[in-house]
Amino acid sequence: MYSISVLLQRILLKDEESEPVSFSIFFQIGVAIITCILVLLVKGKVTMPNLTDISWNILLMTALYALSNIFIFKSLKVTEASRFTVIFSSKTLFAVLGASLFLRESLSPIQWFGAILIISGVIVVSLKDIHLKLGKGDLLAFSAAILFGLANTNDRVLVKFFDPYSYVILGFFLPGLLIAVLNPSKISKLKIYFKKSFIFKMVLLCTLYGLSAVAFFAALQATPNSSQAFAINAFSGVLTVILSIILLKERDHISRKIAGAILSLAGLLLVNK
Repeated sequence: MYSISVLLQRILLKDEESEPVSFSIFFQIGVAIITCILVLLVKGKVTMPNLTDISWNILLMTALYALSNIFIFKSLKVTEASRFTVIFSSKTLFAVLGASLFLRESLSPIQWFGAILIISGVIVVSLKDIHLKLGKGDLLAFSAAILFGLANTNDRVLVKFFDPYSYVILGFFLPGLLIAVLNPSKISKLKIYFKKSFIFKMVLLCTLYGLSAVAFFAALQATPNSSQAFAINAFSGVLTVILSIILLKERDHISRKIAGAILSLAGLLLVNK
C-alpha cells in the first residue's frame, strides 16, 4: 500500500499546480480525517490515551514528521524519484541506529547484513547514474531521511500507549496542523487539491497511505525488535520500483531492477532470521 501511494505522490507532484508545502498540509490532515472516518464506521468511536505522560514525545513526533514531510515533498518536486528513493532509503539506517542507541533494540550481525542487502537492492534498482555532487533536492531528501528515521524510533515509544488507528490520526493531524500554522499563506492553495483533476487521486492516496501507516504501527506494537520492522519496511523501495514497471511502464534497465529486487529479497529473508 505504501509503494502504491508513492507512485501516486509522484504523479500528483509532477503536476505544475501542485506545491510541496500545501500538498503536505492536505496530505497529512487528509490521512488523519479519512482514517478517523474509517475507524468510526468500523469501530464506532476513536479512543485516545491520557497524553500527559507522553507530551514531550508527542511534541517531538509532531516536529519531526512536520519537517520531514516538508523536506520530502520539496525534494520530490525537484529531484528524480529514483534518486530520491536511493537517498531516502537511508532512513532505515537512522531508525535502526536510533533504536540501538535509545531503545537498546539492535540487530544481530546476520540481520545487519540483511538490512544492508535490502538497502543495496534499493540503490541498485533506483540509481540511474553515479555522481557524488549533491544538489538541493538531494540534501532535502537526506535531511528528511534523518528526521524520518528518528521519528520512527520515537514511534516505537508512543505506539505502546495507542492503538494503531488512533496513533495514525494524531500522528498525521498534528504535523499537518503545525505546517499550516507555520505557513498560513499556503492554506489558500489547498483549493487546488479539491479540483476534479486532483481530488479522487488525493483521497485514494490518503486512504492507502493511512492504511499502510496503520499496518506499520501495528507491526511496531507486535514485534519484539523494532529494528527488524524498520529493516523489513525498507523493502518497500524495491516494491515501488517493481510496481512502477508494471503500472507506469518504467521498463528501462529492467535487468538491473530485477537483480536489485533479488538482492533485497535475500536481505529480507536474513533480517527475519
